[in-house]
Amino acid sequence: MILGISVVAFLLTTAVVAYRLTMRLSERTPSDVFLFLQKLDLESLYGAFHPEAEEHFRSSLSPEEFKDVQLKRIHLAVHYCNILSGNAWALQSWTKFERKQNWPLFDPDLQETVLALRDACVQCRMAAFVIRLRLRWWLVRMAMLPFLNPPRFQALLRIGSADMISFYDTATALAEALSQVYGADHHSKLTQAL
Repeated sequence: MILGISVVAFLLTTAVVAYRLTMRLSERTPSDVFLFLQKLDLESLYGAFHPEAEEHFRSSLSPEEFKDVQLKRIHLAVHYCNILSGNAWALQSWTKFERKQNWPLFDPDLQETVLALRDACVQCRMAAFVIRLRLRWWLVRMAMLPFLNPPRFQALLRIGSADMISFYDTATALAEALSQVYGADHHSKLTQAL
């Protein structure tokens, strides 16, 4: 039985990897990248993860109302993690294009900007993965054990929710700097997309 489960898990993993490799966009050029970005209101993002809002809801709402609000906040936080991760992935794939196509043409400072952008994107995606995993666990826990108190967003600070947002801020600033190489029009389009 364990062998059968292991084989099925291996086959499913192989199928997912094969699908992603064959269906992915090969590379995102500077003209492509802003088309794949989702607009993100940073103020709403901060508010979704900030524990102070939670304390306000906890003190002003009944326990049942607070559970409903907290459930919505968790779903919203998962949504924001998906957006952060997707945008970071689009920007990271742009750095791959730059390293493959234009690397010798860039001066050392610009090369460093591209590498720093790639690193910030990787860090943001990893942090978003960890935060999203915790949030989804909370959703399962709330569904399976509704009698427990809702989880607290303060716990996300300890595992890096503020870092995730900081990595994203760094990535967007570096992407805006890199976009200036392609002119004001490209820079404007990227800034509007972010």
